[in-house]
Amino acid sequence: MGMLANKIDSLKCLSCGGNLIINKEFVKCSSCAAIYEKKGKTIFFIRNITEKEDSIILRIKDYLKKHPRIFFLFYNTLGVFVGKKPKDIIKNIPKEGTLIVDIASGVKTIREDIVRVDNESYEGIDIVADALNLPFKNDSCDLVICESSLEHFKDPILAVKEMNRVLKKEGLVYISVPFIVGFHASPNDYFRWTEAGVEELMKNFEKRELGVGWGPTYALTYILREWMAIIFSFNSQKIYQILSLIFMFVFSPLNYLDYIFGKFKSANNIAYGFYYIGAKK
Repeated sequence: MGMLANKIDSLKCLSCGGNLIINKEFVKCSSCAAIYEKKGKTIFFIRNITEKEDSIILRIKDYLKKHPRIFFLFYNTLGVFVGKKPKDIIKNIPKEGTLIVDIASGVKTIREDIVRVDNESYEGIDIVADALNLPFKNDSCDLVICESSLEHFKDPILAVKEMNRVLKKEGLVYISVPFIVGFHASPNDYFRWTEAGVEELMKNFEKRELGVGWGPTYALTYILREWMAIIFSFNSQKIYQILSLIFMFVFSPLNYLDYIFGKFKSANNIAYGFYYIGAKK
């Protein structure tokens, strides 16, 4: 029944908090008899009800997400991340006897033992659930990861509280969030954080590390490509979206300058975004 079957003791019923029993076709609560659908290895605690904006960029993203290798080839080529990554943390966490959860994981797989959670049933997703109401018991997780997603949650403070709830004492949390970046719907976009804002958001954790994830050059090229697309689109939304993609490729080589400038002390003033590592107090 897959890797998740070995971690079923860490899951809870969303209705009553009871223990769950995993089956081939469904998952059932042993207390209130609530039933959750199961398809393949994926458990559905919510149904896919997300309505997405009809745009060229989102259609391309959705297409690429069906082909993860191509998606990450573009993602890692066009954007340069200069901070610490989750893989730098998990190398010290054993695969056996631990629970690592990747919230809003999308199509990425950091390590095969990680439980992937998303509100969309992408290929390889273990649990389809709401990040604001996670189906994990209190104090059950060793590490919670949430990359480039908190800005898309309507209530990121509640999402962070959920991360704190499910973590074991001294369990680790890893997040990455944007600062200087334009609107990017997925399916919507609500928030931005300064470095001080990240500290405030994560104030109930013990800070281990906070730094620039994406540097100032990436922030510059993102804003510049959008500005150029607006100017030369002549107020046509379709032309704007096409030009935005073209300029993204044109300016992307400049992003590699952040391997130098992203390390400067003042880079945090106009960084594209930050990463944070903390521990549950």
